Amino acid sequence: MKNLLAAMVALTLTTATAVRAQDAELKPFVCAATPEPVVNLDHGSRYSASDKSRSDFDEASNDEVNAQLEPVDDFIADLAEAANRAVSTEADRPAAAECVLSGLTTWAKADALSNLETMNAQLSAPSRIAGLAFAYAQVKPYLTASDEQAIVEAWLSGRAHATMVYFDTEAPKNASRNNLRAWAGLAVARIGITVDDQGLIDWADETVRLVACQASRDGSLPLEMARKGLALHYQLHAVTPLVVTAALLQARGHDLFLTCDRAIPRAVNFILDGFDDPELVEGIAGQPQSYFDGSEDLRNFELAWAQSYLSLFDESRLSEFVASYGPLGNSKIGGKQALLWGE
Repeated sequence: MKNLLAAMVALTLTTATAVRAQDAELKPFVCAATPEPVVNLDHGSRYSASDKSRSDFDEASNDEVNAQLEPVDDFIADLAEAANRAVSTEADRPAAAECVLSGLTTWAKADALSNLETMNAQLSAPSRIAGLAFAYAQVKPYLTASDEQAIVEAWLSGRAHATMVYFDTEAPKNASRNNLRAWAGLAVARIGITVDDQGLIDWADETVRLVACQASRDGSLPLEMARKGLALHYQLHAVTPLVVTAALLQARGHDLFLTCDRAIPRAVNFILDGFDDPELVEGIAGQPQSYFDGSEDLRNFELAWAQSYLSLFDESRLSEFVASYGPLGNSKIGGKQALLWGE
């Protein structure tokens, strides 16, 4: 766990910017400049090569990964802020929606995120694609059909299909079944619903079942429990896309919360149980967890999935748990969650 706090801060720094819009006072809308499209990613792993559990950060490698992903994550945070403004503020709606469309069109024309040269680049891209897709989905209702929209939707569809092919044919065994696959499912689901592609929607459904149905009786996800001191951290990281994808697909007639004897609700409850009793997760993972050994604090964006869950289920225990974390937000799942799912 040496220097884990610094590594975890670096790992999630750009994601933490997801909530910057909800924390700031409402200011006059200004469209952020669109950054140079990131077409190529070729980064390696954040973790020490000798650590098969992928729980021991290599600081130099972690810095390299962050350097490549930071421009993408900053762009997603800007888009989420603009998309949220379009949803929440009628006076700013036209400008904010056009801002999102303009930025995405620039990246679509460049075929951004299309040249993923390494395994780790392939694995890190889906959560970013999800963030881009959520921003577009929020503003689409406020746009008039245009060539730019067609360009963006074709690009997002292309990224979704490439994601499916990679995870079906090339992804490592564990990555094809763990939180990384769940994030791929979320990206594909959000795009599939937006462009009304049943093939994408069905693949996302299958992905949720594949990942969620591995849950143990107590709700723990075995592949995440193998991450030693980061087991609970990665249980949360897997539950985020599982819950949000299931909530998105609920409206399409896919009741994934019931699948495999309510595997997703059991995975949610395991998180609450783990914070109630730290020794529970330690007993499974074999090490004290990062949230309890001083390495990291539980942050708002890690709980953003709870908003979609609570929009469907009256779960007072979860509601009470997240209440102290303030309005929930995460740019990779659309920014301010109350705007997407209600209070």
